[in-house]
Amino acid sequence: MASPEKRRYTPAWLILALGTLLSIVAALTVAKWEKETHRAEFKNQADKLATALQQSIDTNLGMLRATGSFYAASEKVGRQEFSTFVQDFMTRYPGILAFSWSRRVSAAERQTYEQAIRAEGYPNFEIVERGAYGKIFRAPERPEYFPVTYIEARESQAGALGYDLNAESTRRIPLEKARDTGKMAATERIKIFTTKQLGFLTFHPIYRRDATLNTLESRRENFQGVTTAVFQVSDIVKAALAGVQLNNIDFYLLDNSAPNDERFLSFYQSSKKQIITDIDQKFSDQINTGSFCYYNFCTRTLNVADRQWSIIIIPQAEYIGIQSFWRAWVTLFSGLILTWLVTAYLISSLRHTSQVEKLVFERTIQAKQLRETLQDLQKNMEILDLANDTIIIRDLENRINYWNQGAERLYGWKRSECIGQYTHILLQTIFPTSREEVFTQFLEKGVWEGELIHTKRDGRQITVESRWTLQRDERGNAIAMLEINNDITQRKQAEAAIHKLAAREREKANQLQQTLKELQKAQTQLIQTEKMSSLGQLVAGVAHEINNPVNFIYGNLAHTDNYIQELIELLNLYQRYYPNPASEIQDYYDTNEIDFLVEDLPKMLSSMKIGAERIRQIVLSLRNFSRFDEAEMKAVDIHEGIENTLLILQNRLKAKPNHPAIEVIKEYGNLPKIECYAGQLNQVFMNIITNAIDALDTYNEQRSVEEIENNPSIIKICTTVIGEGTKENPQQVLIKIADNGLGMTPEAKKRLFDPFFTTKPVGKGTGLGLSISYQIVVDKHGGMLSCESELGQGTEFLIEIPMNQQQKTKTEK
Repeated sequence: MASPEKRRYTPAWLILALGTLLSIVAALTVAKWEKETHRAEFKNQADKLATALQQSIDTNLGMLRATGSFYAASEKVGRQEFSTFVQDFMTRYPGILAFSWSRRVSAAERQTYEQAIRAEGYPNFEIVERGAYGKIFRAPERPEYFPVTYIEARESQAGALGYDLNAESTRRIPLEKARDTGKMAATERIKIFTTKQLGFLTFHPIYRRDATLNTLESRRENFQGVTTAVFQVSDIVKAALAGVQLNNIDFYLLDNSAPNDERFLSFYQSSKKQIITDIDQKFSDQINTGSFCYYNFCTRTLNVADRQWSIIIIPQAEYIGIQSFWRAWVTLFSGLILTWLVTAYLISSLRHTSQVEKLVFERTIQAKQLRETLQDLQKNMEILDLANDTIIIRDLENRINYWNQGAERLYGWKRSECIGQYTHILLQTIFPTSREEVFTQFLEKGVWEGELIHTKRDGRQITVESRWTLQRDERGNAIAMLEINNDITQRKQAEAAIHKLAAREREKANQLQQTLKELQKAQTQLIQTEKMSSLGQLVAGVAHEINNPVNFIYGNLAHTDNYIQELIELLNLYQRYYPNPASEIQDYYDTNEIDFLVEDLPKMLSSMKIGAERIRQIVLSLRNFSRFDEAEMKAVDIHEGIENTLLILQNRLKAKPNHPAIEVIKEYGNLPKIECYAGQLNQVFMNIITNAIDALDTYNEQRSVEEIENNPSIIKICTTVIGEGTKENPQQVLIKIADNGLGMTPEAKKRLFDPFFTTKPVGKGTGLGLSISYQIVVDKHGGMLSCESELGQGTEFLIEIPMNQQQKTKTEK
């Protein structure tokens, strides 16, 4: 049986054991929380990787989907149109190795189809397939074929042209699925011959335009062929990894829709930053993911057209071992220190009681034990003072009972100044939520962690990571609160700076993208301007070369006329004075009808003079229209530019057997000469009047002869001066060019001046004429170019040009 002396310390030992146990439990709880946090971080990285891969796949497949829209929007897609359309996709997306168009060809159409492709410049073209050892030979007879008709690829694909997709089941099955469902379908993995890497093909079905596709039979009947894209798996994975950080994390990419021995697509080895796509490398069907990945925790699913892929993410031992349990250790040491303090205090109290009872007999021993106890407490306090963390012990009313040296260094107040002060009043604490909510949660759970904003003695605010632990006595009653704070102000500032920098970089990227679009637009317009400049040089040169011989002919016609008149007069004199010439002369006179020659020769000279004058006028109009020798701004006659434009377009305005005449009505006002770039303004007139002629021709193709006679085609040109001539309302020249054609829809009117927008068929319009005209009128001349049009009511363009460009500049300032 224990002695009374030992039984007296039993409560202290119980508190020590209970405090130690609670400290261990708290440390284990914190360790568990840290482990779950680590798993949450891994899950976040896995989700980001899966999202990046899915986005990379969707982006590449979206380019193939765009070719389907291209075919649906076009009457006919030629080889050049197909090449131009897909080249930009292949430049921007390296995962796409090739684009191709495979037309559906029946057995009866095979010979005609092969002859048509040979006529396009491929004399050896025929429908082929590949044998067991890769040998290419002519495809045997079958009901229908799907030969590669157009192809654009990064590497040489000479052997792919004419290859029949119907020859292999790996291509035929997804092709038929795409045909029957109307959706994209992908193949199993294939080995790309040019790169020796794993890839896959995706087919997009193309049907006849405006066909009804609500049944399987209608889809098969209207099926025309497929657009095909060849993708390399490693490039798609590499594009996805560009925005993802994977340290000590490997992953497998598998095709769930394929047989087990053909599921493997790629493996990423994080230690070497390497993507492995070796088709001959063997991998186990059951991939060992360890205990970290239970219940498919490390598996994600991806959708690739009609197939389903999966990604298995495997954390390496280095990643799993990165877990840090410093919070658990701090919690354990804090609990143990507090338990030791309470135990020491209780032992001291019990010892003090025992010493009182034995005061008479053991006074000397009691003093010695008291000094030892005080020394122990002093050592414990010194241990807390040596800690780098800020440690504060406060009572249940939030008054400070203990303030270590770490707190003195952080906040600036000495311990003597803080003892007895209310913590949150002294530090002016700002809580992440309401104070009541924080304390309610703390008292319920006994612990609280979060970020607080404190004010130091010098008035500066800092952010601290705070951890509170509620201390209880042996009866479970709360007796004190332990608060440990770490200054994280610099970390928060760094995080804010990083977020700000990221936002600024995103803004810069957006600005660069916008600048790139503007540069592309400017480049296109510059090319068109250079074309017009070259045309102007050609017209000016041709006009100059024609003008010289015409002037020579025109200048000699007057002298020729005088000489012939003199010869005729001489002939008349001979007839008057020698009426009976020799018989030989009389025979020659009668045979050659000299009387008719004398009468008709002056008429011929007059006709030649009129023709030469007409040629001079046309040459002058060409030179005036091109204005190549007038690059600077100068005062010109607007009416002269319009007349020159109409003269050049006269051949399109006059009547032909299959082209009714277009009447031009001119209502010219009394215009002075205005300052402008004459050649550029003539280009605007040419673009607008040409569009009006095209619109009227298209409208006439839809009308009968009777309708055209009742409502003939008209282009009306009106000019006038508007404005009061004041600074607020300067004078301008208004030019209206209207036609009575079919008009345009509101949607077309909104996009009228956009670059590359055109309502004309493919090959008949670039979509740049009105865009460049808008730039010439608005940017070059500070004017306005607008359009008024309604469907069925015709179209009218309004051009406003300032009469004085200097006045326009002053107004802008």
